[in-house]
Amino acid sequence: MIILGRRGLRFQILLLLTFILIVPVLVMLYDLFFASKSDEVVLENRERYLSEIMNEMASGLEYNEDETPRQLVNSFTQEAGYLVRENKGVRLGIYIVENEKMYIEGFLHEYRKLTKQEQIERERRISGEVSAGIQSVLATGEKIVRVGRTWDDEILECLRPVRVKGKIVAVVWAEQMMHPIFAKSYNFRMVTRYTTLVIFCFSLFCVVAVVLNLTRNINTIKEGLESLEADIDFRLEPLPGEMGQITTAINNMGEGLAEREQLKEKLRQNDFLAALGRLVTGIAHELRNPLGVLMATVEVMEEDLQNCDGIKDYAERIKKQVDRQSKTVNGLLDFGRPDDGMLEKLDLNELLLNVMDFAQPLLQKSNVDISTHLEQSLPHVVGSAEKLQQVFLNLIINAIQAMPSGGSIIITSGSTGEEVFATVNDTGKGIPENDLEHIFEPFYTTKDGGSGLGLSISNQVVRIHGGRIIARSTPGKGTEMTVCLPFLMKGEIKHEA
Repeated sequence: MIILGRRGLRFQILLLLTFILIVPVLVMLYDLFFASKSDEVVLENRERYLSEIMNEMASGLEYNEDETPRQLVNSFTQEAGYLVRENKGVRLGIYIVENEKMYIEGFLHEYRKLTKQEQIERERRISGEVSAGIQSVLATGEKIVRVGRTWDDEILECLRPVRVKGKIVAVVWAEQMMHPIFAKSYNFRMVTRYTTLVIFCFSLFCVVAVVLNLTRNINTIKEGLESLEADIDFRLEPLPGEMGQITTAINNMGEGLAEREQLKEKLRQNDFLAALGRLVTGIAHELRNPLGVLMATVEVMEEDLQNCDGIKDYAERIKKQVDRQSKTVNGLLDFGRPDDGMLEKLDLNELLLNVMDFAQPLLQKSNVDISTHLEQSLPHVVGSAEKLQQVFLNLIINAIQAMPSGGSIIITSGSTGEEVFATVNDTGKGIPENDLEHIFEPFYTTKDGGSGLGLSISNQVVRIHGGRIIARSTPGKGTEMTVCLPFLMKGEIKHEA
């Protein structure tokens, strides 16, 4: 059993079926090679009995070459008449080669006297039944024994040639009907035999088909589990029957594992962002104070030295750089504590149009065309208009920077399920696949001079609003950034996003 258990499922099933199917095979072999022996014994006894009668009849036949075959017919009639009276149920016959005529004596059944027309019909029927045997005797010149069958009877025939000086002048035969049960038994066995054979072949075909289908489905599940192990997002194709229930359970398990991995990744990212946010906020606070002092010093210096030539120009340069660094510090603070601002009921389409107005000068300067496909009557969202405008403006600016030689941007809005979405699609250079999974990480950038905080802050803002950003990109063809936000259900009042 241990050795069998180590073999494959297909081998085990086929081995079991072999043991199951070998029984009818043995039964059929027994019927073919042993059950038919009893029939052979009966046939041998009957053959011996008919041969004795036929030999006795042949020995009494007389034939002279100088006389007509009538002499042979007369002697046959005399001998056969005596033999059929002594052996009820035996029919004797002779076929004269010279005139190709046939003469018959005796009946297989007890029978009334026939009319001339009935006798003609009987001779024609018998001629058709024994003609094959007669031709065989004429062709081989040997005695033959054969079984003639009708739909409900079996007749044993013994035929032998009659020779005069080595020449076959006639063929004589003796016939006797087998017992009716013999014919019925034979027919029943033949029907049973072929029916069993057909059923056996059909069952074997069905069994093999079932086994192959089962092993194919098992291999599909096995390969699916291997693919699921390599890719947690892989799902098995649905299968019929119990195998379908197994694949459904495996897919459900895969979804559960995927959700668990996503949750673990979110928790890991949240811990990372929280720690990084605390660090960034601390650094930003430390930088803000010296910048404030520097700005105040420049303003005082500008007032005290306003009579000095060129001091105003120098002061303006310093203030621009201080202001630039202050914006960077404010961005760091926004990353460390990206609050959602003042919440209000928003129309996403209107918000997108406002952002496009803000970005219009930059679009013209960069030779970028922008078009919209906005779904009308979108459900409202709850959020901070200022923060969400900052998100979409950042996405548009990133799209413009990805098309230094100009291009086009398509902004699309719509709704699905319990979300509204807005997509910013550009025709820029795209993002390599290796970089795409890192674009929302803080300080990760592929642009010269970029801080790596724009998309990180945007992602934080959208997440605070209960949404998500989906990034898709094809290098050389463009990038698609989709912002999904939960919409306000009818009768629902939200105080937090």
